[in-house]
Amino acid sequence: MASRSCELGNLASYAINVTGENDVKAALDFVKKHNIRLTVKNTGHDFLGKSTGKGSLALWMHNLRGMTTVADYNSVGYKGPAARVEAGVIGGEALSVLSQQGYRIITGTCPSVGLAGGFSSGGGHSLLASAYGMGSDAVLEWDVIKPNGQRVTATPTRHSDLYWALSGGGSGTYGIVLGITVKIFPDGIVGGGSLTFNASSVGNDSFWGAVGELVTRLPSFVDGGNTLTWAVQDNIFSTNAITVPDKDAVAVRELMAPFLEVLEMRGINYDFVTQTSATYLEHYTRYLGPLPYGRWPSTVQLSSRLVPRAILSNAEATANLTRALRVTVEDRYHMVGCHSINVKNVEHPDNAVIPAWRDAVAICLVTAFWDFNLTWDQMLAHKKHLVDVIIPTLEAATAGSASYMNEMDALYKGDWKKEFYAENYQQLWDTKRKYDPEGLLYGYTAIGSDAWTVDGSGRLCKA
Repeated sequence: MASRSCELGNLASYAINVTGENDVKAALDFVKKHNIRLTVKNTGHDFLGKSTGKGSLALWMHNLRGMTTVADYNSVGYKGPAARVEAGVIGGEALSVLSQQGYRIITGTCPSVGLAGGFSSGGGHSLLASAYGMGSDAVLEWDVIKPNGQRVTATPTRHSDLYWALSGGGSGTYGIVLGITVKIFPDGIVGGGSLTFNASSVGNDSFWGAVGELVTRLPSFVDGGNTLTWAVQDNIFSTNAITVPDKDAVAVRELMAPFLEVLEMRGINYDFVTQTSATYLEHYTRYLGPLPYGRWPSTVQLSSRLVPRAILSNAEATANLTRALRVTVEDRYHMVGCHSINVKNVEHPDNAVIPAWRDAVAICLVTAFWDFNLTWDQMLAHKKHLVDVIIPTLEAATAGSASYMNEMDALYKGDWKKEFYAENYQQLWDTKRKYDPEGLLYGYTAIGSDAWTVDGSGRLCKA
């Protein structure tokens, strides 16, 4: 086999292992002086490639791992326990440390996702979303270095416009975040469960009728502070996690009983198991572990769509959504995974989380794993089918909603300004120009990114 030379491709050419603010300030001075592209990377859980770029100097934030607990944080808008988390701390680490102190914290469903990066700045949905809100909702302070090199603390009352933009308006474009201070919550028991059923005993139509019944009942699952994470692939339904905070397995059985009756009436066999976990960490590890990396593979392609609660009050609209889900998985290649939540009534500071999240009853992800037995062209065809056929079908079934900026395929052809930022776009753009007037920070589909283009070689150029 002939040898081939290695190329960096879209990876950064050089990286600085950031150990403190002086490293960031030195990088800012250097790239300005030499007209070099700057990228910021923490854990790199980024499907749109914002954390890397050809020819760039990267700020490698992953080794900023400090974490302290503040038992009595006191501000105008919040009084209670909090945690100060540096940029490199991942969710699994934070959960483990805080559980030992009697607390729980909002983290991503993948435990290796960093807290202070795209998760908290892009929205951040979790198993605790219905109880405590989005990841962005929990942020009390942003410790950030502005592109001019000044270090500031952005809160709802200090640099409030920067706080607002960082809390839901996307990552890597307003400043370089060294860490965040977030709300944490008293720990306790968590009720959990798993449910599986398939079409083998009743046929596809009855199976999808049951899925439609589940979709109709989603508000009843999540309106009490609970979340339901479920998936359908190849006519098999399964839950990744049923999460009922501060209640036991009995409450889980009571919550699911009406839907289980539906399955029994349809003659659908099912497996249903419930557990009571002593702590949230135990619950999280049971369903999403093992820590520190979790169970999700890195070789996945996906796109997302928020499901508005309003369509579930219309039988025809609900049927259209169920048909769209069915069409999505008919190729037996793609899977639909939905995280059902309710973040409408959770108290939170004013932030840039788009209204579609507050109106949503679920976020649904269409996923497929990269098949290394296929050629590049064959895999590219799958990706194009995802963005050209499947996503438009889901968008039509969820008209007026939005997509999640953190979970979208890079080939997505929709109006990203509208889908990711909605009515917040102009205010976010104004904030970007205020804090980064030179456009030093760039990320694909980030605020201000349309001022730049990427040429055929991967280099970043002024539009």
